[in-house]
Amino acid sequence: MSLKHTVYIITGANRGFGRAIAETIASKVKEERISFILVGRDQTLLESVKVDSNKLVACHYIPNADFTGAKQAEASVINKIDNLKKLWQKNKDVAPITDAVLINNAGSTGDLSKKVGAYDSNEIQAYVDLNITSYISIVTGFIKLFNNGSINTFIVNISSLLAVEAFPNWGLYATGKSARDMLLKVVTKEEPCIRTLSYAPGPLDNEMQEHVRKTLGDQKQKELYTEMANKGDLVNMEDSAMKLYSLLEENKFESGAHVDYYDLK
Repeated sequence: MSLKHTVYIITGANRGFGRAIAETIASKVKEERISFILVGRDQTLLESVKVDSNKLVACHYIPNADFTGAKQAEASVINKIDNLKKLWQKNKDVAPITDAVLINNAGSTGDLSKKVGAYDSNEIQAYVDLNITSYISIVTGFIKLFNNGSINTFIVNISSLLAVEAFPNWGLYATGKSARDMLLKVVTKEEPCIRTLSYAPGPLDNEMQEHVRKTLGDQKQKELYTEMANKGDLVNMEDSAMKLYSLLEENKFESGAHVDYYDLK
C-alpha cells in the first residue's frame, strides 16, 4: 500500500506565522510523504525554513511571488505550481498526490494610523489587490489544479478576530479578512468535497504585532496590546500553529467555519 502523499502550499512562508506553520507540520511527519510548496518573496528566507530534515519531506520554493493583482498571482504562483504538478505526474518516483492543502497566510495590515475617512484611492486599490484580488486568484487556481475527485482538498485562510468584530483603525484589514472568510464559505457551498477553514491565530508574538503596537492609531487598543506584550500574554506562534495542525489532522471542523485560537482547548 502506497504512502499518503500530502502537498502543502503555504503563502507568506518567508517568516512569521507562515514559517511557523511549515516548521510545525514538518516536525510531525511520521508515516506519510509531505511535499511543501513554500511561497514568498525572498528565496534565501524561504530556503531557511526548517522543513527538510525528514526523508519523507520534500520542499519546493516559489520566490518572487507577486500578489499585486489576479493576473500577477496567477503568473508568479499558480502557473509555477501547475508546472511542479506536471513534473510530479511524469516522475514515477513521486507518489500520486492524495491530499492537497492550501494555507493562505500572505497579507498586509494596511495603514493602521488612519481611519476610514482618511484613506486615499491609491492605497485602497493597492490593499484590495494585494489582500483580496490576488487571494481570490490563488484560491481559484488551486481549485482548478487539485479539485479533480481523486485528491482530498483543503483550503485554509489565516483570518482574524477582525473578520467578525469591528475595531477602530482596522478598516482595510477587517474588510480584507471578512472578504476572504466569505469566499471560503461560498466555495464550501459550491464544492462540498472541498474542506475550507478560516483560522484566527490570535494576537501573535511576532513582527506584525510589534508593527501594530507601533502604528495603531487607536490608543485603547495600543495600550491593550502593549500590556499583553509586557506581561507575556501574546500568543506563541508555534502553539497557534500546532492548534491549526491539530484541527486539520482531526478534520472535524465544520467546513466554511471561522475558528479562533481561543475557541480551542
